[in-house]
Amino acid sequence: MSEYTAPEWLLRYQDFKSLCSDVSGEYIRFYLTTGCEQISYTHSQNTEGLPNYSCRLTAEDGTMLLLELDDWRDRMEEVPSLVRMWLGEHSDLKGFKPAKSHYQGDRYWFEKWQQANPW
Repeated sequence: MSEYTAPEWLLRYQDFKSLCSDVSGEYIRFYLTTGCEQISYTHSQNTEGLPNYSCRLTAEDGTMLLLELDDWRDRMEEVPSLVRMWLGEHSDLKGFKPAKSHYQGDRYWFEKWQQANPW
């Protein structure tokens, strides 16, 4: 009996979902912890005009971080730290307040938020 080998299209799609998970996960932790609405997130499955299998973060000033799967597929472990760094560089947390929820927040983003709002 032969072992199953997943087709390349399926592996590529699974990698895309992992990319989306990494990017949106960091974005969601950022937003829920800080309440900052200066950044938006989207991906190629729900936005026309984006390259296939890509995710995009956009700052209010129009600056974008576009992550295409083909550029990151072999180094996915770098994506979360890149996204975290980009979010920090393209947002100003001063004056934002997280919404009330049961979510306790991400420690990294909470500390960044506290530094920007030292009251």
